[in-house]
Amino acid sequence: MELASKITLRQLELFCAAADHGSFAAAAQALYLTPNAVALAVRDLETALNAHLCIRQRSRGLTLTPSGTYLVELARRLLREADELCRGVGSFGGPLRGPVSVGCYSTLAATVLPPLMEGFRDAHPGLELRIVDGTVNDLLPMLQGGEIDVMIGYHFGMPGDLDHVVLFDTEVHVLLPADHRLAGEESISLTDVLEDPLILLDLPPSGDHTLHMFSRAGVRPKIAHRTSNFELVRSLVARGFGYSVLIQKPANDESYEGRRVVAKRIVPQFSAESVVIAWPSPVRLSDRAQALVDYARLTVAEHQWTPARASGKANE
Repeated sequence: MELASKITLRQLELFCAAADHGSFAAAAQALYLTPNAVALAVRDLETALNAHLCIRQRSRGLTLTPSGTYLVELARRLLREADELCRGVGSFGGPLRGPVSVGCYSTLAATVLPPLMEGFRDAHPGLELRIVDGTVNDLLPMLQGGEIDVMIGYHFGMPGDLDHVVLFDTEVHVLLPADHRLAGEESISLTDVLEDPLILLDLPPSGDHTLHMFSRAGVRPKIAHRTSNFELVRSLVARGFGYSVLIQKPANDESYEGRRVVAKRIVPQFSAESVVIAWPSPVRLSDRAQALVDYARLTVAEHQWTPARASGKANE
């Protein structure tokens, strides 16, 4: 405790800011302080810990030492917990207040986030929901670094060190132009479209997942185009450039250009998938984040296409 009494949260905050911005000057500008104030806080922190935390070079900015790299992760965690302590005590016995942030996989964002944002705002008016969308590769570092509280995506794209709650179940389908020879079929197999060109949604991890599914089926698709743009995939399919294999199924059966597409179930189904909301296993969710998880678990599915709803069955 004697050592801890020599360290302040403000010193840790300024040290983390210097690490994030790459220099004392940039951190000072972001925090409306003088560079000397940031440098002094870091120097006092080094003195208290008897450790060299960073190397200052005019041409290259600030570089963390191994001790500094170790400390910055601990400091960020401690600052989050201190912030949570203040918010928790301040809202004890009353409505939840403050920010909660969620990342969402891009192709899910358009149908998952708007109803979630609207309903959560009404249920918890004191909470400020912050959102970000992107690929799994974009969102995972943000989740693990504490920049977002939770992440919504497909279970197949999540690493094993995350806790999660299933929001709804869905499955892969084939997307065809409206005038395709198989458009009138109730369902199709992957072998039915093997001679057609594939428009591959190559947005991590969807592209690898699709190709793995073909591999499991023992067939090889003819890839004509790759794109990370979900709506471009639908537009190319609608114009007859090929078919695609997707999970997300918008309620609208038209492309941006107003051309019709049709979705067909794959039989046999090689990839039934779950959409989950996840967070790092070692992290205890804040009350605000837990409220978001609970609300999402109860409400997200009712706004989404699911195989059960498509067949007239109620979701479990």
